[in-house]
Amino acid sequence: MRKILLALALTGLLYPQAGMSKKKSKKNAAAALPTPKVDDWSKAVKGAKTYKGMFTAYLNKEGKLYFELADSVYNRDYILSNRIARTSNTHDYVAGQMVSSPLLVRFATDSVKVYMYKVQHAAVVSPTDPIAASFKSNFSDPVLKAFKVVARKKDRVLIDMTSLFGGNDKLLTPIKTENPLEAMFGGRKALKGSFNAEASGIIEVKAFPYNMEIKTNLSYDLTTGNQPYTVQMHRSLFVAPKTLMRARIHDNRVGYFMSDKKLYSSDADRVEEQSVIHRWRLEPKDGEWEKYYAGQLVEPKKPIIFYVDSAFPPKWRETVKQGVTDWNKAFEAAGFKNAVIAKDYPKNDPDFDPDDMRYSCIKYAVTETANAMGPSYVDPRTGEILTADVIWYHNVVSLLHDWRFAQTGAVDYRTHKKVFDDDLMRESMRYVTSHEVGHTLGLMHNMGASYSFPVDSLRSPSFTRKYGTTPSIMDYARNNFVAQPGDLERGVKMTPPVLGVEDINAIKWGYRLIKDARTSRDEVPTLNRWIAEKADDPMYTFGAQQVFGTVDVSAQTEDLGNDHVKAGDYAVSNLKIIMRNLEQWTAERGENYDNMKNTYKSIVNQYGRHLGHVLPYLGGVIYHEVRQGDGKPAKTYLSRQAQRRAMRWIVDQGRTYRGWLCPQKLLLKFDRPDEIKTDFTRPIVTAIYGGTTLQRVDEGHKLNAARNYSLDQYMTDAFSELFGATRRGASLSEAEMEMQRTAIDFFVKSSGIKTDGAVKKSSAIADNATLDLQQQLNAPELPCENMDARTSFVRINYGLPTLKEELYKPLMLRQLKRVQALYRQKRATGNRATRDFYDYQLTTIDKLFK
Repeated sequence: MRKILLALALTGLLYPQAGMSKKKSKKNAAAALPTPKVDDWSKAVKGAKTYKGMFTAYLNKEGKLYFELADSVYNRDYILSNRIARTSNTHDYVAGQMVSSPLLVRFATDSVKVYMYKVQHAAVVSPTDPIAASFKSNFSDPVLKAFKVVARKKDRVLIDMTSLFGGNDKLLTPIKTENPLEAMFGGRKALKGSFNAEASGIIEVKAFPYNMEIKTNLSYDLTTGNQPYTVQMHRSLFVAPKTLMRARIHDNRVGYFMSDKKLYSSDADRVEEQSVIHRWRLEPKDGEWEKYYAGQLVEPKKPIIFYVDSAFPPKWRETVKQGVTDWNKAFEAAGFKNAVIAKDYPKNDPDFDPDDMRYSCIKYAVTETANAMGPSYVDPRTGEILTADVIWYHNVVSLLHDWRFAQTGAVDYRTHKKVFDDDLMRESMRYVTSHEVGHTLGLMHNMGASYSFPVDSLRSPSFTRKYGTTPSIMDYARNNFVAQPGDLERGVKMTPPVLGVEDINAIKWGYRLIKDARTSRDEVPTLNRWIAEKADDPMYTFGAQQVFGTVDVSAQTEDLGNDHVKAGDYAVSNLKIIMRNLEQWTAERGENYDNMKNTYKSIVNQYGRHLGHVLPYLGGVIYHEVRQGDGKPAKTYLSRQAQRRAMRWIVDQGRTYRGWLCPQKLLLKFDRPDEIKTDFTRPIVTAIYGGTTLQRVDEGHKLNAARNYSLDQYMTDAFSELFGATRRGASLSEAEMEMQRTAIDFFVKSSGIKTDGAVKKSSAIADNATLDLQQQLNAPELPCENMDARTSFVRINYGLPTLKEELYKPLMLRQLKRVQALYRQKRATGNRATRDFYDYQLTTIDKLFK
């Protein structure tokens, strides 16, 4: 599945391998250029400032940067990173953000050039295997860059690095590569412009024993608006670990980011595919290994240290640190105490730089973005996490405020303030920090965690005090929107836990060292046993994130509990209370309605989420990560009863939501209320009749006809729900007319009897109700930006199988004819508006058939 997304979504730099052998290329280059001499060295570095460290560097007055490389350089691997240190425009990146994943590189030389190679690490072979020589020939490292040797001294060369670090080299450019799918799904375009070489150049160099740090100003003239754009880039070049950490083999049943490997061996009958998890190298201090294996807690030889940005307001700083150190409880399950440490940015330390790859930091980005993210960067050979960042965008507090109000405002009077009390905001900030730090520890989103809780348990004081709202804070678990008025006073907890039981279990699985295991494969039986021990407890089930829509009802974003219809009833009841009191609770006398309008939009979005949690029940499935011998299917289909119940709930919402969610007296006070999308009818109809939905209905019936819907019965029940008022001869409300008209339009277009000539979306998108709903609400599918197709186990719901055209189109045509027959029968029933509606629709349908 990750390969499908890679093929769709990723674009990258291609580095073609040279067609000639290294010996031949070196010989030709040597013949073409003279051998540099020692005299050239003196001329190049004359008057330059010298920096001694991993390499000796020279920066002269003209801004030229030279590296002095000894022969020992060519025996090591290095990592090159590329980060934004400052920016004049936060459209694409903020200060502190990595532009791309760091590169694993090595250097080689001949008489006239030094070559930077990209180290190939995705394919692996044992050096003692007979096929190793052929492997080396077919998986050679491609050349990234070549640098002319300016001068030579015995075992040392001088090379000019100015173009790489001081220019707009495509390897390190801050100009973002366009992603075709971002545009396809409404994403904004990246900045484009021409490079201004005169206003660019290297401004700082620092050299340390194992790393080089280089800062550069790069300036551009943007093509849009002819605006200037300047970024300060921080590049780190440092020695990759010489002693490799033992990799831990990934398992989809536990939620870790991972790197893929292909294993080539003459002992196997196929190329084996294997993934290794991303994790920090935690090992006991020297002399404490026996204590560790005896079950005693020990301190790690090298703890994980996060430095907290001095830009954080003092009132939040300790909360952020707390969100870091909360993870120590989980690491104790892995045998380590004080494994995670939080510190302030050092003062008066000339060596400290938050953009230096040696430091992991929690950085404050003053932008209007309402977000946070926690990327980490690994040694791709082993999955060892080398450094990490949490980017905390300033305006995330507005997101936390809106979530807390929309989710618990009916229950918690403390949310009825423009500015929350510090204690209340700290609860949410602590959760966000811990969630993002969890990503930096290697943990992916676990979207299935909250589904393990019975809905009514979320109204239990004892249960919520023990477990919060989810067994994993790596879920997109939200505040307790199931809780009802009076529950807070009874002691029901309103927020996720500080740390969930599955978070602790996942850290144990990924970080606990296994005695007597000599290889990664030796660890697998123990790792499998740890999974088996929790297999019967749903709290320890991992649910993979779904992208481009939702079909698995058990692994959804921002949901609570294992019954979304029941949870939806509780949540909608709360939203109705909030709407009745919205003006009173958010009033600001003398102010305009902008803030109230934004709060109202957050309520609309919250309602859309609850609706979106039930839409996937139609044709819904639950995926299971199975292994041979389990005796379980990879997925189960929801029963007829579960789908029927969901269908009734969804259609009832469609009939009633405008009455309480869209009060005209309030909307008339807003400037351009039409900017807030409150039309949920189209996603409802798409969810019911979409081709992918009907395909899954048909699949489920074929597997279990006694338990699951047949297509005919499903279509009959759907028609009864949508057109029930007409069948009863009742007058139609505006909402009923809208739903029926939307269904008729869907039948017409899906049957193919009419095309309006308009540009159509991809059928895979148009048929996906949950994705359509997300786009309508302008709600990003991945708010904290931690899903990379190259490193994540996700379920791709793009281009899912649809009901075959020869079945689907006639089925839609049959529905249209059913409507025609029903309207002819009932055209004289109901009030005048209803009868006019029938006449108009019949005229339109009859004309189509003619």
